[in-house]
Amino acid sequence: MLEQTFIDITVEDAIKKGLDIMNVSESQVKIEVLNAGRKGIFGIGKQNAEVKLIVIDPEVKREKTIIPIIEQSSDKNIDETPKVTTPEKNIEIKSNRKQQSLELVKEYVLQVIDAMGYEASMELIYKNKDEVIMNISSAEASRIIGRRGQVLNSLQVLAQNYFNHLEKGFTIITLDIENYREKRRETLQNLALNMSKKAIATGEPVKFEPMPNYERKIMHQILAKIDNIETYSEGREPHRYLVIRSR
Repeated sequence: MLEQTFIDITVEDAIKKGLDIMNVSESQVKIEVLNAGRKGIFGIGKQNAEVKLIVIDPEVKREKTIIPIIEQSSDKNIDETPKVTTPEKNIEIKSNRKQQSLELVKEYVLQVIDAMGYEASMELIYKNKDEVIMNISSAEASRIIGRRGQVLNSLQVLAQNYFNHLEKGFTIITLDIENYREKRRETLQNLALNMSKKAIATGEPVKFEPMPNYERKIMHQILAKIDNIETYSEGREPHRYLVIRSR
């Protein structure tokens, strides 16, 4: 029985490396995960994944690497019909992989919060196939939110970037705690309305403090419904800010 151990950043990468080196397909091997690996926190405690690939039928590997199929005896009946995976199975596989990645992101964020010295738990809420809310519960909610949501926003950036590293495609991750996002939206709405009145009354541009991109989008959406004013953003991230001025 042919077997070999491979190490890489993730389990998927280690398996792919093994299949490429051993020149076999996944259906021809038995896979044992020796170490699932871990990302660590900001690189601390990081471990690479380790897997063992065991060729189920050594003759299959030998035939593939030494004797090309086209040169096999013509007496053998070869089924050349391509195998097609049903769309339902593809969707299920992709969904399972995405869910696993979200669980990894959840674990990662909780590790960061734990490193900050706070206890917390988290629930994943699937708004739709392209948007997930990670709802945090903690007795230290105010500290995890931070001044004007700065800590929570930073955690959200970490979560989104880590997920984008694990998965391709478009998925929005929102971190929330004690319904902070909805309360913040109401605050932004009141602020936008008050500042628009000031811009109209004075005729002078009104500049806001720097805020995250998605909060600026909320402001733009609210102010777009008000006549006689226009909005635009200035500066560079993370110091980009919104400006209101009368037309």
